[in-house]
This record gives sequence, C-alpha cells and structure tokens, in this order.
Amino acid sequence: MKRQFAVAAFLLLALAFAVCAAPADSETAQLKMSKKAGKLMAKALKAIQDEQPDRAIELLQEVSTLEPENAMVRHNLGVLFFDKGLTAEAISNFEVALRLQPDYQNALLALRQALLEAGKKASSEQALDKSNEHLLKLNGLAVPPAENVGLRASACYLLGFNYFNLKQYEKADDYFAKCQAVEGLKDANRDLYANATYFLGMMGHIQGNYESSSENFRTYLGLYAGSETQPEFFSHANYFIGANLFRLLEARLAKGEVANMAAEAADIIPYLEQAIAAGIPSEDAHVMLGNCHVYRKQYEKAVQAYQKLITVFPQSPQRQNYEAFLAELQKMSPQDKKK
Repeated sequence: MKRQFAVAAFLLLALAFAVCAAPADSETAQLKMSKKAGKLMAKALKAIQDEQPDRAIELLQEVSTLEPENAMVRHNLGVLFFDKGLTAEAISNFEVALRLQPDYQNALLALRQALLEAGKKASSEQALDKSNEHLLKLNGLAVPPAENVGLRASACYLLGFNYFNLKQYEKADDYFAKCQAVEGLKDANRDLYANATYFLGMMGHIQGNYESSSENFRTYLGLYAGSETQPEFFSHANYFIGANLFRLLEARLAKGEVANMAAEAADIIPYLEQAIAAGIPSEDAHVMLGNCHVYRKQYEKAVQAYQKLITVFPQSPQRQNYEAFLAELQKMSPQDKKK
C-alpha cells in the first residue's frame, strides 16, 4: 500500500517539474510555480530517487512556503510522511491539498487511505474513540470512483468492531450492516463480507433476536460451503446457532409447548457437536448438548456429554452440580440399568 503511494509521489513530482518548465492546460495550471520553487522541486525529486525521504520533505516544505497555494506540493508531502509512518502529518497535508483543490482525486484517495490506517492503528492500541474519530471523518468524505470497495467497507467494519468493544451495540449493528451492504464487497472480499455477517449475528444474539441471529450465522457458514478453508469464527458461529435455537426451544418449553421438543433438539445437536469438536471453550456448549440428548431421551449420549464436560472443565465452579446431574442421568441410562 505504501509502495503505491510512493509511485504516485514519483509521478506527481516528475509532473510538477515538467510543469515548471512548460505550463500546461487549465487542469495543471495551478502547478505553475516560481523559478526558485522549480529548482527546489527538482532537488526534491532527486532526493526521492536517491531514497532520501527526509531531505525530500525538507525541500518540499521549502517549496510549500514559497508556493502556499500549490495543492500538489502538499499532497506529495503527505505521501512522503505516510511512507515514513507519520500518519497524522500525512493526513494534515492531504487535507490542506483538498482545501486548496477540492476536486483533487489523488489527494482524496490518499486522505481516505491515511484515515483508515490511523483508525486501524488507534483501534489496535485500544484508543477506540480516537479510532472512531478518524473513521467517521473518512465516512464523511466523498467516495472516489477509483477507490477499491474494500476501503469503505473496512472503515464501516472497524467502526462496528470498535462500537462492539465499547458495548454500543446499536451503533455496532448499524456499521456492520453498512459494511455488508457495500456494493460488490461479497465478490471482492469474501472474508470481510463474512466477518460483517458474523457480527450481525452476534448483535442479534446479544439483543435477543435469536432467529435473525441464527440466519446471519448460517449465512456466514454458507459463504464457505464447499471451500477447503474454514471461516475464522467457525466454532463460534456453530455455537451461537446452537445457543440461539436452544434458547428458542427453552422459551417454547416454558410455555408448555412440548410437541416438537425432540425434533427441535435434534436440529440443535449438530451445531453444538461441531462447535465442541472445533474446540469452543464453553461449558454451556456441553451443557446444552447434554440437555438436548435428554430432550430426545438419549440418556446414554447425555451421560457422555456430561462426562466430557467434567473432563474438559475439571476446575469449573459448577462441577458439583454437573456431577450430581450426571449421577441422575446414569440412573436413567439403559446401559446403566443393564448393569
């Protein structure tokens, strides 16, 4: 990504040098500068070619002092700062370039990229409010036609993730939906589309919308159907589908609706088994699995589920309760009765 910016800088600096010698049409007329500034530009270009970015920045800053209305100079300063990892300075220069020339598409592309990178960095440092400040500014800018669809989607996804960590779930839900809705994202970046879908499922689960949550998790898993690659949140998606369906079943049982209990439990079991097989670190997954077997009167399988639960989580505060229930299950197990 930085290399792309560096190439742009070379091209623009070369263009500026050419313009100093021979002014072009109205689109590049703003690049016309004084003879002194032109000489400094030539030295800056040479410094870049010699891989001396600090010297190039010094020279361009001198040019900017001589030519304060030249948007291209500020854009190239931003490019050089970005390549050095000085994102705040890069953003500042890109913003000045756009104020000087609002239709400057390269500066707009660069500013949006720099804001995304600043948002990522702040997010990784857990400075979530600062991250959101950069990302919201990005979302408020026009979208250049040449921009990859992944950038806008990434900004929405990161905003959703930040709000998720801040426990502002309605905002998180909104931005994950905006990410998923970016046109062309599903084909251009399946993993990003899928992860937004996963978190939409999470938002539904947290807010008690278990049916819509399960639909999103199933969509998430379906995106990788037939693929040799498992999705990043494979075990968790299976767990949450199972947990959603289990909660819906429990709600119906609480109302006395027991007619389809065994069939509904049978639908839940494969998801929980997948989650457990994939190593989900959850006692609840084992508990729900065991209880689903009880609902189906498969007591031997229920016994096995609780035995595995106790083996996997030997230090659980609930161990005594699990062992007590296991003893009752063993009394109901046909295998135990034969003994």
